[in-house]
Amino acid sequence: MEPCKPCAPEHFGPLLGYCDHQIQTLMGKLLRQYDVSPMQCRTLNYLHRQTGEVNQKMLEQFLMVKPSTVNGIVDRLEEKGFLRRTASARDGRCRILTLTEQGRQFHDIFTQVIGQVHRQMEQGFTAQELETLKSFLMRVAQNLCREEDESC
Repeated sequence: MEPCKPCAPEHFGPLLGYCDHQIQTLMGKLLRQYDVSPMQCRTLNYLHRQTGEVNQKMLEQFLMVKPSTVNGIVDRLEEKGFLRRTASARDGRCRILTLTEQGRQFHDIFTQVIGQVHRQMEQGFTAQELETLKSFLMRVAQNLCREEDESC
């Protein structure tokens, strides 16, 4: 089977979408055996890196998704035993998210999967090229964000 070769679009927006689709497809394939989606993986890694309390609003901001989407992600991870949702001691309406022991144990596996995806994505690029690409993509993100919300 010949490797995929996307057609060069007139604008780079569709190419960014294509790259994101390819990343999500590869992540999904690698994570399928653990019954975890790429978004659930991002959630678990985020929770693992945090030192203080994390509530659903913070997760919503990190993932850049709607509250209902975060609720679904958290529901599924809670059902699978990866995290626990408890009421905040300061505000009972606020839900605090905490990794379970099972959630902490899977961190090494997820880190390996993410590393594999990054290595495949960055193949053939020099360190300087990666820095340049990253700065360009950050500029694109800021340009798009400016229209939507000045607080980016």
